[in-house]
Amino acid sequence: MAVKVRTYSELLKELKKVRNKALEGAGEKARDLVKEEIQKEVYNIPEGAYERTGELKESLIDFPLEEKGDIAQVAIKHDWENLMTATASKFQHASPYWSPWNYRPYVARTVHDGLSGSLFGGNENLHWRKPKPYMDNAKGTLRKGKYKEYMKEELVGMGYRVK
Repeated sequence: MAVKVRTYSELLKELKKVRNKALEGAGEKARDLVKEEIQKEVYNIPEGAYERTGELKESLIDFPLEEKGDIAQVAIKHDWENLMTATASKFQHASPYWSPWNYRPYVARTVHDGLSGSLFGGNENLHWRKPKPYMDNAKGTLRKGKYKEYMKEELVGMGYRVK
């Protein structure tokens, strides 16, 4: 694990490598946290006749680490293009209502913010018309210390002592 650095710029380069590796691992854990929130907020609610696909949860991916100078980030988003389908015969992902348009880019926001309106029928008190703020919940958990915990776990896993 010992790395020889001779200059300040070499030290910064090595520190960024460590940061990036820890951030990628923490990003994967954060993605899994969002998946847990989707399970709790969306899938643990009985749906009745609607056949769930699980694609909202499984379409969640972390995009590659992006570096801009001294700042690095990993974005967590839904890959609706490759990992979500619209099955009109089963009314999945608003498909028959929006045909020929593709509603998949809006599914996550619709579910998260409770924006379906009367699209699927019923009054405003029915659960599919209420927000299911899975992403906001995950962000809140991360801000309350989970992100720091994830980064520490990653650094310790790489052999660093962290306080």
